[in-house]
Amino acid sequence: MTSLTQRLADFAAHTRFEDLPATVVTESKRLLLDTIGCALGAVRTESGRIALDYVHLLGGKPHATVLGTTQRSSATAAAYANARLANVLDADDTFPTSTHFGNATVFSALALAELDGRSGRDLLTAIAVGFDVGARIGSWMGAPMQIENGKVIGWNELGGPAATITWAAIGASVNVAGLDAKQANHAFGIGGSNSPQPTLRKWAESVEQPMYKYADAGWCAEIGVSSALLGRLGSTGFKDILDGPNAFWKLYGSPSHDDEALLAGLGSDWQILNTTYKPWPCCRWIHHPLTAFTRLLAQHELRPEEIERVVVRANPFALTPIFLEQQPRDPLSAEFSHAHALAAAAWQIPAGPLWYEPQTMLDERIVAFRSRVSVTAEPSSSNIAEWMTGGQWRGVPGGVDIYARGQVFSCTADHASGDPWSASTLFSNEQISRKFNVMVGLGERGDGPPALQNAARELSNAVMTLDTGPISRIADSLSALALATTSPSTPLHTLQADGVVQRS
Repeated sequence: MTSLTQRLADFAAHTRFEDLPATVVTESKRLLLDTIGCALGAVRTESGRIALDYVHLLGGKPHATVLGTTQRSSATAAAYANARLANVLDADDTFPTSTHFGNATVFSALALAELDGRSGRDLLTAIAVGFDVGARIGSWMGAPMQIENGKVIGWNELGGPAATITWAAIGASVNVAGLDAKQANHAFGIGGSNSPQPTLRKWAESVEQPMYKYADAGWCAEIGVSSALLGRLGSTGFKDILDGPNAFWKLYGSPSHDDEALLAGLGSDWQILNTTYKPWPCCRWIHHPLTAFTRLLAQHELRPEEIERVVVRANPFALTPIFLEQQPRDPLSAEFSHAHALAAAAWQIPAGPLWYEPQTMLDERIVAFRSRVSVTAEPSSSNIAEWMTGGQWRGVPGGVDIYARGQVFSCTADHASGDPWSASTLFSNEQISRKFNVMVGLGERGDGPPALQNAARELSNAVMTLDTGPISRIADSLSALALATTSPSTPLHTLQADGVVQRS
Protein backbone atom coordinates (compact mmCIF):
# COMPACT_ATOMS: atom_id res chain seq x y z
CA MET A 1 0.00 0.00 0.00
CA THR A 2 1.19 3.51 -0.81
CA SER A 3 -1.82 5.45 0.42
CA LEU A 4 -0.03 7.76 2.88
CA THR A 5 2.86 8.47 0.53
CA GLN A 6 0.67 9.05 -2.50
CA ARG A 7 -1.87 11.23 -0.71
CA LEU A 8 0.81 13.54 0.63
CA ALA A 9 2.61 13.54 -2.71
CA ASP A 10 -0.65 14.41 -4.48
CA PHE A 11 -1.10 17.34 -2.11
CA ALA A 12 2.44 18.59 -2.79
CA ALA A 13 2.07 18.24 -6.55
CA HIS A 14 -1.46 19.54 -7.08
CA THR A 15 -1.84 22.49 -4.68
CA ARG A 16 -1.98 25.86 -6.42
CA PHE A 17 -2.04 29.48 -5.27
CA GLU A 18 -5.82 29.62 -5.62
CA ASP A 19 -6.07 26.89 -2.96
CA LEU A 20 -4.40 29.04 -0.31
CA PRO A 21 -6.51 31.03 2.17
CA ALA A 22 -5.55 34.70 2.47
CA THR A 23 -4.12 34.08 5.95
CA VAL A 24 -1.77 31.44 4.56
CA VAL A 25 -0.58 33.75 1.77
CA THR A 26 0.15 36.45 4.34
CA GLU A 27 2.00 34.04 6.63
CA SER A 28 4.07 32.72 3.73
CA LYS A 29 5.22 36.27 3.03
CA ARG A 30 6.03 36.86 6.69
CA LEU A 31 7.99 33.62 6.89
CA LEU A 32 9.88 34.48 3.70
CA LEU A 33 10.91 37.91 4.97
CA ASP A 34 11.87 36.64 8.41
CA THR A 35 13.91 33.75 6.99
CA ILE A 36 15.75 35.98 4.51
CA GLY A 37 16.59 38.32 7.38
CA CYS A 38 17.93 35.47 9.51
CA ALA A 39 20.15 34.35 6.63
CA LEU A 40 21.48 37.84 5.93
CA GLY A 41 22.27 38.28 9.61
CA ALA A 42 24.62 35.28 9.45
CA VAL A 43 26.60 36.31 6.36
CA ARG A 44 29.53 37.72 8.36
CA THR A 45 29.70 34.89 10.89
CA GLU A 46 32.42 32.25 10.59
CA SER A 47 29.89 29.53 9.78
CA GLY A 48 28.30 31.79 7.18
CA ARG A 49 31.65 32.57 5.59
CA ILE A 50 32.39 28.86 5.26
CA ALA A 51 29.03 28.21 3.59
CA LEU A 52 29.66 30.98 1.05
CA ASP A 53 33.25 29.91 0.42
CA TYR A 54 32.05 26.34 -0.11
CA VAL A 55 29.54 27.40 -2.75
CA HIS A 56 32.16 29.58 -4.45
CA LEU A 57 34.48 26.56 -4.51
CA LEU A 58 31.77 24.40 -6.12
CA GLY A 59 30.95 26.88 -8.85
CA GLY A 60 27.95 26.12 -11.03
CA LYS A 61 25.66 27.69 -13.59
CA PRO A 62 24.26 31.06 -12.44
CA HIS A 63 20.70 29.87 -11.92
CA ALA A 64 19.92 31.11 -8.42
CA THR A 65 20.80 33.85 -5.93
CA VAL A 66 23.32 33.27 -3.14
CA LEU A 67 22.44 35.60 -0.26
CA GLY A 68 24.95 38.12 0.98
CA THR A 69 26.86 38.16 -2.30
CA THR A 70 26.31 39.24 -5.90
CA GLN A 71 27.22 35.68 -6.88
CA ARG A 72 24.74 33.31 -8.49
CA SER A 73 25.16 29.56 -8.53
CA SER A 74 23.35 26.33 -9.26
CA ALA A 75 19.97 25.73 -7.65
CA THR A 76 21.41 23.04 -5.36
CA ALA A 77 24.39 25.14 -4.28
CA ALA A 78 22.27 28.25 -3.66
CA ALA A 79 19.74 26.25 -1.67
CA TYR A 80 22.59 24.83 0.41
CA ALA A 81 24.24 28.14 1.25
CA ASN A 82 21.05 30.07 1.91
CA ALA A 83 19.39 27.45 4.10
CA ARG A 84 22.54 26.95 6.15
CA LEU A 85 22.87 30.70 6.62
CA ALA A 86 19.26 30.92 7.82
CA ASN A 87 19.94 28.55 10.72
CA VAL A 88 23.38 29.81 11.80
CA LEU A 89 22.13 32.34 14.38
CA ASP A 90 19.26 30.11 15.57
CA ALA A 91 16.97 33.08 15.01
CA ASP A 92 14.78 31.26 12.48
CA ASP A 93 11.21 30.27 13.23
CA THR A 94 10.45 27.06 15.12
CA PHE A 95 7.52 24.69 14.68
CA PRO A 96 6.01 23.11 17.84
CA THR A 97 7.58 19.73 17.15
CA SER A 98 10.90 21.19 18.35
CA THR A 99 12.24 21.66 14.82
CA HIS A 100 13.20 24.43 12.38
CA PHE A 101 12.36 23.95 8.74
CA GLY A 102 11.35 27.37 7.45
CA ASN A 103 15.01 27.67 6.42
CA ALA A 104 14.99 24.79 3.92
CA THR A 105 11.37 25.37 2.92
CA VAL A 106 12.05 28.93 1.81
CA PHE A 107 15.39 28.47 0.14
CA SER A 108 14.74 25.22 -1.72
CA ALA A 109 11.60 26.88 -3.10
CA LEU A 110 13.41 30.11 -4.01
CA ALA A 111 16.27 28.31 -5.77
CA LEU A 112 13.95 26.26 -7.97
CA ALA A 113 11.62 29.20 -8.57
CA GLU A 114 14.57 31.14 -9.97
CA LEU A 115 15.80 28.16 -11.97
CA ASP A 116 12.44 27.65 -13.67
CA GLY A 117 11.35 31.29 -13.85
CA ARG A 118 8.29 30.75 -11.67
CA SER A 119 5.98 33.53 -10.49
CA GLY A 120 5.81 35.09 -7.07
CA ARG A 121 2.55 33.24 -6.48
CA ASP A 122 4.27 29.95 -7.29
CA LEU A 123 6.96 30.70 -4.70
CA LEU A 124 4.41 31.52 -2.00
CA THR A 125 2.49 28.33 -2.78
CA ALA A 126 5.63 26.22 -2.53
CA ILE A 127 6.50 27.77 0.84
CA ALA A 128 3.04 26.99 2.24
CA VAL A 129 3.04 23.44 0.84
CA GLY A 130 6.60 22.60 1.88
CA PHE A 131 6.04 23.91 5.37
CA ASP A 132 2.89 21.81 5.65
CA VAL A 133 4.68 18.65 4.56
CA GLY A 134 7.51 19.17 7.06
CA ALA A 135 5.11 19.98 9.88
CA ARG A 136 2.98 16.93 9.17
CA ILE A 137 5.96 14.59 9.03
CA GLY A 138 7.13 15.95 12.39
CA SER A 139 3.68 15.63 13.95
CA TRP A 140 3.35 12.13 12.49
CA MET A 141 6.57 10.93 14.14
CA GLY A 142 5.81 12.66 17.45
CA ALA A 143 8.06 14.04 20.15
CA PRO A 144 11.79 13.23 19.85
CA MET A 145 12.01 12.31 23.52
CA GLN A 146 10.91 9.41 25.68
CA ILE A 147 7.78 10.15 27.71
CA GLU A 148 6.56 7.96 30.54
CA ASN A 149 3.41 8.78 32.52
CA GLY A 150 3.44 12.19 30.91
CA LYS A 151 6.98 13.00 32.04
CA VAL A 152 10.10 13.31 29.92
CA ILE A 153 12.59 10.62 30.92
CA GLY A 154 15.16 11.13 28.16
CA TRP A 155 15.77 11.63 24.47
CA ASN A 156 14.90 8.95 21.91
CA GLU A 157 17.76 6.66 20.97
CA LEU A 158 17.40 8.03 17.45
CA GLY A 159 15.70 11.07 15.95
CA GLY A 160 16.39 14.69 15.12
CA PRO A 161 15.32 17.77 13.19
CA ALA A 162 16.98 16.69 9.93
CA ALA A 163 13.94 14.59 9.03
CA THR A 164 11.44 17.43 9.08
CA ILE A 165 13.87 19.91 7.52
CA THR A 166 14.43 17.53 4.62
CA TRP A 167 10.75 16.71 4.14
CA ALA A 168 9.81 20.39 4.12
CA ALA A 169 12.38 20.97 1.39
CA ILE A 170 11.08 17.98 -0.56
CA GLY A 171 7.48 19.23 -0.37
CA ALA A 172 8.40 22.77 -1.41
CA SER A 173 10.64 21.55 -4.24
CA VAL A 174 8.07 19.11 -5.62
CA ASN A 175 5.47 21.86 -5.75
CA VAL A 176 7.50 24.66 -7.30
CA ALA A 177 9.22 22.34 -9.80
CA GLY A 178 5.84 21.39 -11.22
CA LEU A 179 6.09 17.62 -10.73
CA ASP A 180 3.07 15.46 -11.50
CA ALA A 181 1.71 13.05 -8.89
CA LYS A 182 3.79 10.09 -10.09
CA GLN A 183 7.01 12.09 -10.19
CA ALA A 184 6.21 13.54 -6.75
CA ASN A 185 5.75 10.07 -5.32
CA HIS A 186 9.18 9.04 -6.56
CA ALA A 187 10.73 12.31 -5.34
CA PHE A 188 9.35 11.56 -1.88
CA GLY A 189 11.07 8.19 -1.97
CA ILE A 190 14.34 9.64 -3.23
CA GLY A 191 14.49 12.44 -0.66
CA GLY A 192 13.16 10.44 2.28
CA SER A 193 15.65 7.64 1.70
CA ASN A 194 18.55 10.06 1.67
CA SER A 195 17.63 12.16 4.70
CA PRO A 196 20.64 12.89 6.97
CA GLN A 197 21.38 10.77 10.02
CA PRO A 198 19.36 11.43 13.20
CA THR A 199 21.90 13.07 15.54
CA LEU A 200 19.68 14.68 18.19
CA ARG A 201 21.01 12.53 21.02
CA LYS A 202 24.60 13.39 20.17
CA TRP A 203 23.66 17.08 20.03
CA ALA A 204 21.89 16.91 23.40
CA GLU A 205 24.96 15.56 25.19
CA SER A 206 27.47 17.94 23.56
CA VAL A 207 28.39 21.15 25.36
CA GLU A 208 30.57 22.33 22.47
CA GLN A 209 28.50 22.46 19.29
CA PRO A 210 29.64 21.80 15.72
CA MET A 211 28.73 24.48 13.21
CA TYR A 212 25.83 22.45 11.81
CA LYS A 213 24.46 21.84 15.35
CA TYR A 214 21.76 19.10 15.16
CA ALA A 215 21.55 19.11 11.35
CA ASP A 216 22.95 21.01 8.40
CA ALA A 217 19.89 22.81 7.05
CA GLY A 218 21.81 23.42 3.84
CA TRP A 219 22.22 19.74 3.08
CA CYS A 220 18.55 19.16 3.88
CA ALA A 221 17.54 21.89 1.42
CA GLU A 222 19.89 20.48 -1.20
CA ILE A 223 18.32 17.04 -0.80
CA GLY A 224 14.88 18.53 -1.40
CA VAL A 225 15.99 20.32 -4.56
CA SER A 226 17.88 17.28 -5.88
CA SER A 227 15.02 14.86 -5.20
CA ALA A 228 12.58 17.05 -7.16
CA LEU A 229 14.97 17.50 -10.08
CA LEU A 230 15.76 13.77 -10.19
CA GLY A 231 12.07 12.90 -9.98
CA ARG A 232 11.32 15.30 -12.82
CA LEU A 233 14.03 13.64 -14.93
CA GLY A 234 12.46 10.22 -14.36
CA SER A 235 14.51 8.77 -11.50
CA THR A 236 12.63 6.43 -9.21
CA GLY A 237 12.43 6.04 -5.47
CA PHE A 238 10.49 3.99 -2.94
CA LYS A 239 6.86 4.68 -3.71
CA ASP A 240 5.80 3.59 -0.22
CA ILE A 241 8.37 5.50 1.87
CA LEU A 242 5.66 6.58 4.34
CA ASP A 243 3.76 3.28 4.38
CA GLY A 244 4.03 -0.21 5.81
CA PRO A 245 6.01 -1.74 8.69
CA ASN A 246 9.29 -0.19 7.49
CA ALA A 247 7.95 3.28 6.83
CA PHE A 248 10.08 6.39 7.27
CA TRP A 249 9.08 6.90 10.90
CA LYS A 250 10.61 3.53 11.79
CA LEU A 251 13.69 4.00 9.61
CA TYR A 252 14.34 7.27 11.39
CA GLY A 253 14.06 5.82 14.87
CA SER A 254 10.74 7.22 16.08
CA PRO A 255 9.20 4.87 18.68
CA SER A 256 5.68 5.49 17.35
CA HIS A 257 3.68 7.29 14.69
CA ASP A 258 0.26 8.90 14.25
CA ASP A 259 -1.24 8.54 10.78
CA GLU A 260 -4.10 10.87 11.66
CA ALA A 261 -1.66 13.66 12.51
CA LEU A 262 -0.04 13.14 9.10
CA LEU A 263 -3.16 13.64 7.02
CA ALA A 264 -5.90 15.21 9.17
CA GLY A 265 -7.13 18.47 7.63
CA LEU A 266 -4.74 18.16 4.69
CA GLY A 267 -5.35 21.15 2.44
CA SER A 268 -7.50 22.97 4.98
CA ASP A 269 -5.60 23.08 8.29
CA TRP A 270 -2.47 24.91 7.23
CA GLN A 271 0.41 24.29 9.61
CA ILE A 272 2.34 27.42 8.66
CA LEU A 273 -0.17 29.30 10.83
CA ASN A 274 1.27 27.49 13.85
CA THR A 275 4.90 28.48 13.40
CA THR A 276 6.59 30.50 16.16
CA TYR A 277 8.84 33.45 15.37
CA LYS A 278 11.90 34.33 17.43
CA PRO A 279 12.47 37.77 18.92
CA TRP A 280 15.89 36.57 20.15
CA PRO A 281 18.62 34.59 18.33
CA CYS A 282 18.79 31.49 20.54
CA CYS A 283 17.13 28.12 21.02
CA ARG A 284 13.34 28.34 21.26
CA TRP A 285 13.31 26.53 24.61
CA ILE A 286 15.14 29.53 26.12
CA HIS A 287 12.44 31.92 24.91
CA HIS A 288 9.90 31.09 27.62
CA PRO A 289 12.25 32.10 30.47
CA LEU A 290 13.45 35.04 28.31
CA THR A 291 9.87 36.20 27.88
CA ALA A 292 9.35 36.11 31.64
CA PHE A 293 12.73 37.78 32.24
CA THR A 294 12.17 40.71 29.86
CA ARG A 295 8.67 41.25 31.22
CA LEU A 296 10.09 41.63 34.73
CA LEU A 297 12.87 43.95 33.53
CA ALA A 298 10.34 46.24 31.88
CA GLN A 299 7.73 46.07 34.62
CA HIS A 300 10.12 46.90 37.46
CA GLU A 301 12.71 48.90 35.47
CA LEU A 302 15.43 46.55 36.67
CA ARG A 303 18.98 47.39 35.61
CA PRO A 304 21.50 44.60 34.99
CA GLU A 305 24.03 45.93 37.49
CA GLU A 306 21.53 45.68 40.36
CA ILE A 307 20.60 42.06 39.65
CA GLU A 308 22.38 39.82 42.16
CA ARG A 309 21.42 36.51 40.56
CA VAL A 310 18.81 34.87 38.35
CA VAL A 311 17.34 31.39 38.66
CA VAL A 312 15.96 30.15 35.36
CA ARG A 313 13.10 27.65 35.60
CA ALA A 314 13.39 25.67 32.38
CA ASN A 315 11.22 23.06 30.71
CA PRO A 316 12.45 19.43 30.47
CA PHE A 317 13.94 19.94 27.00
CA ALA A 318 16.24 22.73 28.19
CA LEU A 319 17.99 21.00 31.08
CA THR A 320 20.74 19.14 29.21
CA PRO A 321 24.39 20.21 29.76
CA ILE A 322 24.51 22.63 26.82
CA PHE A 323 21.65 24.67 28.28
CA LEU A 324 23.31 24.78 31.71
CA GLU A 325 26.65 26.09 30.45
CA GLN A 326 27.35 29.47 32.07
CA GLN A 327 30.39 30.44 30.01
CA PRO A 328 29.98 29.00 26.49
CA ARG A 329 33.21 28.86 24.53
CA ASP A 330 31.94 29.71 21.07
CA PRO A 331 28.96 31.43 19.41
CA LEU A 332 27.20 28.23 18.29
CA SER A 333 27.25 26.82 21.82
CA ALA A 334 26.15 30.18 23.25
CA GLU A 335 22.90 29.87 21.28
CA PHE A 336 21.84 27.19 23.78
CA SER A 337 23.04 28.88 26.97
CA HIS A 338 20.36 30.32 29.24
CA ALA A 339 23.04 32.39 30.94
CA HIS A 340 24.29 34.04 27.75
CA ALA A 341 20.80 34.81 26.46
CA LEU A 342 19.76 36.48 29.70
CA ALA A 343 23.01 38.44 29.88
CA ALA A 344 22.60 39.73 26.32
CA ALA A 345 18.97 40.66 26.96
CA ALA A 346 19.78 42.34 30.29
CA TRP A 347 22.41 44.55 28.69
CA GLN A 348 20.09 45.26 25.74
CA ILE A 349 22.38 43.93 23.05
CA PRO A 350 20.38 44.19 19.78
CA ALA A 351 18.88 40.76 19.12
CA GLY A 352 20.88 39.71 16.09
CA PRO A 353 24.45 38.94 15.02
CA LEU A 354 25.92 41.17 17.72
CA TRP A 355 24.85 38.68 20.41
CA TYR A 356 27.65 36.39 19.27
CA GLU A 357 30.38 38.70 18.07
CA PRO A 358 33.63 38.71 20.10
CA GLN A 359 33.02 42.11 21.68
CA THR A 360 29.84 40.70 23.23
CA MET A 361 31.01 37.19 24.05
CA LEU A 362 34.11 38.55 25.85
CA ASP A 363 32.56 41.66 27.37
CA GLU A 364 33.32 41.69 31.12
CA ARG A 365 29.76 42.71 31.96
CA ILE A 366 28.32 39.83 29.92
CA VAL A 367 30.75 37.33 31.45
CA ALA A 368 29.96 38.54 34.97
CA PHE A 369 26.20 38.41 34.43
CA ARG A 370 26.40 34.88 33.01
CA SER A 371 28.13 33.72 36.18
CA ARG A 372 25.09 34.85 38.19
CA VAL A 373 22.59 32.72 36.24
CA SER A 374 21.65 29.20 37.34
CA VAL A 375 19.07 26.80 35.93
CA THR A 376 16.56 24.48 37.56
CA ALA A 377 13.41 22.66 36.43
CA GLU A 378 10.08 24.45 35.96
CA PRO A 379 7.57 22.35 37.98
CA SER A 380 4.52 23.24 35.89
CA SER A 381 6.09 21.88 32.67
CA SER A 382 7.14 18.50 34.09
CA ASN A 383 4.03 16.75 32.77
CA ILE A 384 4.66 17.33 29.10
CA ALA A 385 1.55 15.42 28.01
CA GLU A 386 -0.62 18.30 29.27
CA TRP A 387 0.93 20.60 26.68
CA MET A 388 0.78 18.34 23.62
CA THR A 389 -1.82 18.23 20.83
CA GLY A 390 -1.45 15.97 17.78
CA GLY A 391 2.31 15.52 18.16
CA GLN A 392 2.85 19.24 18.81
CA TRP A 393 3.22 21.30 21.98
CA ARG A 394 1.53 24.67 22.01
CA GLY A 395 3.09 25.91 25.22
CA VAL A 396 5.71 24.64 27.64
CA PRO A 397 6.06 26.95 30.64
CA GLY A 398 9.34 28.49 31.69
CA GLY A 399 10.13 31.23 34.15
CA VAL A 400 12.68 33.15 36.16
CA ASP A 401 13.30 34.34 39.71
CA ILE A 402 15.31 37.57 39.76
CA TYR A 403 17.08 38.49 43.00
CA ALA A 404 17.53 42.26 43.20
CA ARG A 405 16.90 45.18 45.57
CA GLY A 406 16.57 42.73 48.47
CA GLN A 407 13.54 41.14 46.78
CA VAL A 408 12.70 38.22 44.52
CA PHE A 409 10.86 39.10 41.32
CA SER A 410 9.20 36.05 39.76
CA CYS A 411 7.36 35.40 36.50
CA THR A 412 6.32 32.32 34.52
CA ALA A 413 5.43 32.38 30.82
CA ASP A 414 3.18 29.65 29.46
CA HIS A 415 3.72 31.00 25.96
CA ALA A 416 6.83 32.68 24.61
CA SER A 417 6.97 35.90 22.62
CA GLY A 418 6.40 34.94 19.00
CA ASP A 419 3.86 32.18 19.71
CA PRO A 420 0.78 32.53 17.48
CA TRP A 421 -1.77 31.04 19.91
CA SER A 422 -1.94 34.01 22.26
CA ALA A 423 -2.77 37.62 21.35
CA SER A 424 -0.15 38.87 23.79
CA THR A 425 2.67 36.85 22.16
CA LEU A 426 1.72 36.96 18.46
CA PHE A 427 4.62 38.31 16.39
CA SER A 428 3.36 41.40 14.58
CA ASN A 429 4.37 42.65 11.14
CA GLU A 430 6.10 45.55 12.88
CA GLN A 431 8.17 43.14 14.97
CA ILE A 432 9.17 41.15 11.89
CA SER A 433 10.18 44.39 10.18
CA ARG A 434 12.28 45.54 13.16
CA LYS A 435 13.98 42.16 13.39
CA PHE A 436 14.68 42.22 9.65
CA ASN A 437 16.28 45.66 9.92
CA VAL A 438 18.59 44.54 12.72
CA MET A 439 19.59 41.42 10.80
CA VAL A 440 20.56 43.31 7.63
CA GLY A 441 22.70 45.79 9.59
CA LEU A 442 20.28 48.63 10.24
CA GLY A 443 18.83 49.70 13.56
CA GLU A 444 15.32 48.64 14.55
CA ARG A 445 14.04 51.86 12.96
CA GLY A 446 15.89 51.19 9.74
CA ASP A 447 18.59 53.80 10.36
CA GLY A 448 21.79 53.54 8.37
CA PRO A 449 23.47 54.43 5.08
CA PRO A 450 20.93 55.46 2.39
CA ALA A 451 22.00 52.72 -0.03
CA LEU A 452 21.48 50.06 2.61
CA GLN A 453 18.17 51.55 3.71
CA ASN A 454 16.88 51.68 0.14
CA ALA A 455 17.95 48.13 -0.66
CA ALA A 456 16.41 46.75 2.54
CA ARG A 457 13.18 48.65 1.94
CA GLU A 458 12.94 47.41 -1.65
CA LEU A 459 13.55 43.83 -0.56
CA SER A 460 10.88 44.04 2.12
CA ASN A 461 8.41 45.54 -0.34
CA ALA A 462 9.21 42.88 -2.94
CA VAL A 463 8.46 40.12 -0.45
CA MET A 464 5.27 41.63 0.93
CA THR A 465 3.85 42.22 -2.60
CA LEU A 466 5.14 38.96 -4.03
CA ASP A 467 1.70 37.75 -5.07
CA THR A 468 1.50 40.63 -7.55
CA GLY A 469 5.13 40.81 -8.66
CA PRO A 470 7.86 38.67 -10.24
CA ILE A 471 10.56 36.64 -8.49
CA SER A 472 13.19 38.83 -10.15
CA ARG A 473 12.36 41.70 -7.77
CA ILE A 474 13.60 39.62 -4.85
CA ALA A 475 16.74 38.55 -6.71
CA ASP A 476 17.50 42.13 -7.76
CA SER A 477 16.89 43.47 -4.25
CA LEU A 478 19.14 40.82 -2.70
CA SER A 479 21.90 41.75 -5.14
CA ALA A 480 21.51 45.46 -4.35
CA LEU A 481 21.54 44.70 -0.64
CA ALA A 482 24.74 42.66 -1.02
CA LEU A 483 26.40 45.55 -2.84
CA ALA A 484 25.28 48.04 -0.18
CA THR A 485 26.42 45.79 2.67
CA THR A 486 29.89 45.17 1.23
CA SER A 487 30.44 48.82 0.28
CA PRO A 488 33.37 50.48 2.11
CA SER A 489 30.98 53.25 3.13
CA THR A 490 28.82 50.79 5.06
CA PRO A 491 30.27 50.50 8.59
CA LEU A 492 29.88 47.55 10.93
CA HIS A 493 28.18 47.45 14.32
CA THR A 494 30.48 48.00 17.28
CA LEU A 495 29.70 47.70 20.95
CA GLN A 496 30.72 50.70 23.03
CA ALA A 497 31.71 50.56 26.69
CA ASP A 498 28.33 51.85 27.83
CA GLY A 499 26.52 49.06 26.00
CA VAL A 500 25.15 51.33 23.28
CA VAL A 501 25.50 49.99 19.75
CA GLN A 502 26.88 52.56 17.34
CA ARG A 503 28.41 52.55 13.90
CA SER A 504 32.01 53.39 13.25
